[in-house]
Amino acid sequence: MRKLLLSATLIASGLSLFAQKLDDVQENISKGKYSEAQEKLDKFLANPKNQDNANAYYYQGVIYNELAKDSTKTDKDYRMEAFNAFRKYQQMDPKNILMTLNQNAGLFQLYEGYYNSAIASYNAQQFDKAYHNFKNALEVERYINSKGFSYSGTTLPALDTSLILNTAAMALKANLEDTAMKYYASLADAKLKGPNFQEIYQMLVEYYGKKNDETNRNKYLALGQELYPENEYWLEANLTPYKDDKAKLFAKYEELMQANPDKYFLAYNYAVELYNYLHANNAKPADAATLEPKLEPAIAKAIAIKSTPESNFLMVKYYLDNIYNLQDQYRSVTGKTPADTKKRQGITAQINDTYDKIAPYAEAAYTAYDAKGNLTPVEKATFRNITNVLIDYYTYKKQTDKVQSYQNKLKSL
Repeated sequence: MRKLLLSATLIASGLSLFAQKLDDVQENISKGKYSEAQEKLDKFLANPKNQDNANAYYYQGVIYNELAKDSTKTDKDYRMEAFNAFRKYQQMDPKNILMTLNQNAGLFQLYEGYYNSAIASYNAQQFDKAYHNFKNALEVERYINSKGFSYSGTTLPALDTSLILNTAAMALKANLEDTAMKYYASLADAKLKGPNFQEIYQMLVEYYGKKNDETNRNKYLALGQELYPENEYWLEANLTPYKDDKAKLFAKYEELMQANPDKYFLAYNYAVELYNYLHANNAKPADAATLEPKLEPAIAKAIAIKSTPESNFLMVKYYLDNIYNLQDQYRSVTGKTPADTKKRQGITAQINDTYDKIAPYAEAAYTAYDAKGNLTPVEKATFRNITNVLIDYYTYKKQTDKVQSYQNKLKSL
């Protein structure tokens, strides 16, 4: 909580000097009878001849500021009434005589009151009220700063990042997303950088993406990339608009990979996208002949950047698919002519060659999983698959000792 330790007596200290026709109002204020003071001031201002009396609005600000502290007063936002009255007084009296006497303490009290009320509302899980109070604290603070006011040497932040973040967060909790993003955008536009601000740029990219506002989406994407160049999120965000158009998606991947040749996740995700597009369905896509030659090099590129169990297993899956296709071709050759025999022999050689290609990738994935302490359920399932692949491989190669070793491991998983 922010505490400026302002005293109400400071506000009243200069009243007697400028009471003029408002003696009764001033007397009630000095006695702490704010409701009576309000009643008398309302009567005073009801007369059109008195509505150009600047001091009356100063007193109104004082009265409403005090009434705001009474929790039973719920018929209006007394702090905002006080704020409006103080502003009107300062407009009517450019010299700001009355408020200068106490260093504009009334405005600082309003800021403090809104801020502390926001904290109390948040603690009570009243997020709409917390948002309302944080928003108004920010409005008062900005007004104070616009005037260059200080109190006892204390100034308020020109860009109060904490208050803006709180206001935005409460707006989100109050289901006011559009409003929240305006506050986040004000911070992003200031190009703030640091661990507490990175997520803001990501939220704005996603928000404007949902709104199909490409101008603002690209604006905050560019800012995020500029301020946090190591964050791989920005590369992913560049791909999002093309998720439903595979040709454009693959072209964008290739463009980004050329500009970022050492980004593993980019290379791996590209390989996964290609694999799923070409191998996840029984029916081959129309452009399979063009894209299929790119798949093996794409997986190899990911492994070259970073040899992970996932990237190695992807290569294993790719080669297994090729083996299954070769086995289908083998079974389709049913003739007994020398040409058929030669064809079957050729397919068998390709199967042997592909099995030999599988082995190092399967071993790499197996070793990586075996070295990990606690495997997730997904990792454990993949580890079993890899172990089965190695059992099949060494069975095919008739290496019974290896088969037994992997079978023992499989039992322990």
